[in-house]
Amino acid sequence: MNIKKIEIFLKSFNWSTLQRMYGNPHPSIIGLISSEWINQSESNSVLDGAPASITGKGRTNQQHADVLLCKDDKPYVAVEVENNVSKYSEKIDSLWNYLHNNEVFRGMELGLLIMTNGYADETVRLANKHNWTPIKAKVKKGKYSVALVSIEKSKATLDDSALGRLRKPSKYYPWDIVSVDYWLFDGKKIREGNLWKK
Repeated sequence: MNIKKIEIFLKSFNWSTLQRMYGNPHPSIIGLISSEWINQSESNSVLDGAPASITGKGRTNQQHADVLLCKDDKPYVAVEVENNVSKYSEKIDSLWNYLHNNEVFRGMELGLLIMTNGYADETVRLANKHNWTPIKAKVKKGKYSVALVSIEKSKATLDDSALGRLRKPSKYYPWDIVSVDYWLFDGKKIREGNLWKK
């Protein structure tokens, strides 16, 4: 998938919806991407709990994307949503395996990693801030089209409303999404930008 097509694909989703998802919204993000993809076209479908990228070797070392977005009865985009910064590199490997296995996943054009940086501790969160530099360097070593979407958060000032009181006790809830940024690579070209900002 070329760089322009990747950008159009990413901008087809309503990322502003995320601003009202509080907590550790891994399944909510998958739900958002899946439902919006299906609603875009009658020829679109989703494989939730995707088949392993490498099959036929038992369950040892198998990697499964969170979802496969399919188009015209073919796999189209492998999607990984990851909260843990230390696992971003592993998720790139997973996406590459789907894109490489053309025999099983013929039609696959893009790997999408949505990075949510799920650390509840603010100091740790800022120190790890998505680990952008090594992840970008790794993606550039590959030959596949990959999109990185970074969800940035900041500590919220919570009022004494019913919702505010519910969010205060949890270490995950008191965070507001403030920006959704992207970085794209199509095997040759790089492009970056913003999908939503508070």
